[in-house]
Amino acid sequence: MQDPTPSRLSRPLRIFYLEDNPLIVFHVEQMVEDLGHIFVGSADSFTQLQDIFKDLEVDGVLVDIDLKDGPTGPQAAAWLKERGIDSVFVTGQEQVAAAHGNVSLATLGKPVLEAQLGEKLELFRT
Repeated sequence: MQDPTPSRLSRPLRIFYLEDNPLIVFHVEQMVEDLGHIFVGSADSFTQLQDIFKDLEVDGVLVDIDLKDGPTGPQAAAWLKERGIDSVFVTGQEQVAAAHGNVSLATLGKPVLEAQLGEKLELFRT
């Protein structure tokens, strides 16, 4: 008899986005959903992420470098990693992201393209 629960490899991923630009959030939300995953929400600052973290059930977090409370994306990614949650940087600042590569799985450059986003989201399954 087959297990009715989807495996981690086939079920939609629950994705959260740490980004301060609402237009970019909306754009990425649409792509995440078009790729068959679940967009569970966003925050515009590291501080806001910390405030709502206990209520989050996510498989991964997309993280911008510059947020409403400054260039706190790398700090947020490190904080998430300490709590067992993987992240991928989504930024136009690839050099800054590379300097903090030890706290995220990868970097996705802006502007975000759906095919590249899909590839990076699959990293959250491993």
